[in-house]
Amino acid sequence: MTSTFKHLAIGLAVLTLASCASLNIKEGISAYKDYEMDDAITLLEKGLDKKEDAEGRRSLADAYFQTNQYDLAIAQYELLGVSTAATDEDRIAHGKALMASERYEDAENIFSGILSRDPSNEIAQALKSSCKRVNEFKQDSSLYEIAPLIISGVDLAYAPVKYKEGILFTGENAVSGPKDSYTGLAYTDLFYAARSGNNFSAAERLDGVNQKYHDGIACISADGNTMILTRSHYKRKNVLEGNDVEESTTQLYSSTKDEAGNWTAPEELSINDPNFMFAHPSLSADGKTLYFSSNKAGGFGGMDIWKVEQLETGEWGTPMNLGSRINSKGDEVFPSLKSADSLYFSSDAQQTIGGLDILYSVNRNGGWSVPTHLAYPLNTSRDDFGVLFVDGMSGYLSSDRSGIDKVYAFQIFEPSVVMSGVVTKKGSVEPLDNAKITIINKTDGTETVVMSDEVGMFEMPLITGKSYEVKVEKEGYFSTIDQFDTRDIQSNKIIEQNFALLPLSNDENTADGSEEGSGNDKNGSGTDNGNESGSESGSENGSGNGSGNGDNNGNNSNGNQTGINQNKPYEIPNINWDYNKYDIRPDAIPYLNYVVKLLKDNPELRIEISSHCDSRGSDDFNDALSQKRANEVVKYLVAKGVKRSMLISKGYGKRRLLNKCATGVECSEAEHQKNRRTEFLVIQ
Repeated sequence: MTSTFKHLAIGLAVLTLASCASLNIKEGISAYKDYEMDDAITLLEKGLDKKEDAEGRRSLADAYFQTNQYDLAIAQYELLGVSTAATDEDRIAHGKALMASERYEDAENIFSGILSRDPSNEIAQALKSSCKRVNEFKQDSSLYEIAPLIISGVDLAYAPVKYKEGILFTGENAVSGPKDSYTGLAYTDLFYAARSGNNFSAAERLDGVNQKYHDGIACISADGNTMILTRSHYKRKNVLEGNDVEESTTQLYSSTKDEAGNWTAPEELSINDPNFMFAHPSLSADGKTLYFSSNKAGGFGGMDIWKVEQLETGEWGTPMNLGSRINSKGDEVFPSLKSADSLYFSSDAQQTIGGLDILYSVNRNGGWSVPTHLAYPLNTSRDDFGVLFVDGMSGYLSSDRSGIDKVYAFQIFEPSVVMSGVVTKKGSVEPLDNAKITIINKTDGTETVVMSDEVGMFEMPLITGKSYEVKVEKEGYFSTIDQFDTRDIQSNKIIEQNFALLPLSNDENTADGSEEGSGNDKNGSGTDNGNESGSESGSENGSGNGSGNGDNNGNNSNGNQTGINQNKPYEIPNINWDYNKYDIRPDAIPYLNYVVKLLKDNPELRIEISSHCDSRGSDDFNDALSQKRANEVVKYLVAKGVKRSMLISKGYGKRRLLNKCATGVECSEAEHQKNRRTEFLVIQ
C-alpha cells in the first residue's frame, strides 16, 4: 500500500513531551497517525530500542506493513505477539503481513490460533479459508494476461475510469511544493491520459477540480457531464477540516461541465459527514444510483459499500448499506459496475490471496450473490483494486504488486467448460448406448445433440454465462430433464453430469419374491387369494400358502425395483403415514419430489395414486382415510406443477395388506407401518 486514499484519512498530529525514549515513541506514534511513515519508523525504532511500548510496537509494525516492508513488519508483530498486550487484531495484522509475503501456512497457523480462542471471529475464518484456497485461486492463471500501463508524467497511478478517448485516474508525482507526508510525493490529483492504440499520452492534470490537498478517485456519468470525486475535506480554502478525533476525512464532491465544457468548482454532496470517511464513488449507467465506500455508522466494520438513490429533486436520498453478502468485518472499497447487475469491489477480509483482492457479485432478483474471487494474476498477495472493464473481457485494474500503485491492462480468455457423463439404467451400473442427449441453451434457444457411446459416455463443450436444459432419451426408457447453468464459472471446468434412466418395462427383473411367493412383498401372507392384484399373497419367508394370482409380482417393496410396468403398482419409497393420519410427513418430501420430476419429464403418462391403511379400524373408516391420503399426495404433486389431468387418486383402505397383519392378528408397529403406504400405478 502506498496511497493515502487507500488508507482514507489524513491525521492531524499532536505532540506530547516526555523522556527521551518515551518522547521518541510518542513522536513516532504521532507521526504514524499523521501518515508520516518514514519519520514514524525512524522515531519508533529509536524509542523501542530502549523501552518497550505496545502501542509503539504496534504502530511500527503497521508502518512497515503500509510501506511494503513486510519482513520487518512480521518481525515487529512477532515481538508484539509475545507480550500480554497483544490482541487478536494484532494477530490478524500479523497474519495479513505473512500472506503479503506469501507465507500462507504460517498465516493459517496464526488464524487457527485466533479461532481456537474465538471461533466466531469472522475475519480469521475468512482469511484462514483464503490461505487454504491459494492454490485454487492460482490454478487457472493461463486464462488471464496482465501488463502495466506506461503513462509518463506520474510516479504513481490508480483507480482508472473511462473518460473521453482515454482514462481519468488518480496520480501523484515528484514535484516541488506541498508533499503528501505518507508517500513523499505531491498530493493526489486527477489526471487524464488519452489512448492511441495500445499507448497512452503523457498524463495531464484535469483543470477545475484539483486543489492543494488530495483530489482523486472519481466517476463520470454516462453522458460525460457530471463527475463525483473524492477529496480532502476543507474547513475553508487550503485549510483542512478536522473531525471529533482530529482527523481530516475525505468526502464526496460533485462537479458538472459548464457551457464551455469546463469542470465547475466541486460542491459537497448532502450525504457527507465529516466524522466519517466517504470515498470511491461509482455511478450507475442512468446516473440515478451512486455506490461509494464509507465507515459511517450502521455498517458491518471498517469501510463498507453503500448506495444512495437520486431523488426527483436532484438531491441524494438516504444511503443504504449493501448488506452482509457484500460487506464484512474488514474493509470493502472501490466499488465499480460492470453492468447494471454486476458489482466489482475489493476486500481485505473475505476471499483474498493477500491484501485487498477484487471480488464481484451479481444482483439476482433483488439480492446480491455470494462474492466471487477473481483468480491470480488479476489478484496477488498485494493490494489489487479499482477495476475498470472496457468490454466484457478486458480492462484495467490498480495494484501495488510492484511496490507502488500502478494501472495494469488485463485480458480475460474464455474458460473451457465441458459437460461429461455416463448414461446408465436406473438401479444398476449397466451403461446405455445411443441415448440421445439434447442440450438447450436457454439464453438463445439453440440446441445441440450428442449420443452416448457403447459404454454410455458422452461429452459436450459449453459456453460460460449461460443457462442450460438437458434432456436424455432412449427408446424403452422414461426420459429425464435437468437444469444447470454456467453463469458463475470463471475457470476451466469439467461438469460431471450422470443420468440414470428408468425402464418403461421391467419384465426381465420382476419381483425377487415371485419365485417363492406370488405376493407384492416376500414378507406377504395375506388371505385375499390375490383377487385384487396379488398383493395379499405370499408368505413371511417367501414360501407361504397364499394362492393369489395377482400380477404385481413383488415390484414394489423389496427395494430392488428398477422399472415400471404399465397397470402395475409402484410404491413410492418412504411415503409412510402416521397412524390414523393423512398429513404428509417431512421425510416423504424428497421422494414425492422425485415423482414430481419423473412426471414432469414424462408428461405423456397418466397415473393412479393409490394409498393404503393397516388392518386396524373399520372398513369404512380406512376407506375414507386412505382416500384422504391419496388426495393429499395428488394435491402436493399438483402444487409442484404436475398437471392434474395426469393424476387419479384412489384409497384402498385395508384391502391390500402386504403382510400377515390382518384384522385381529397381533403385529408390531413396524409391521403395521409397512401397510400404511402409497403407490402409483401407470395406467397410460
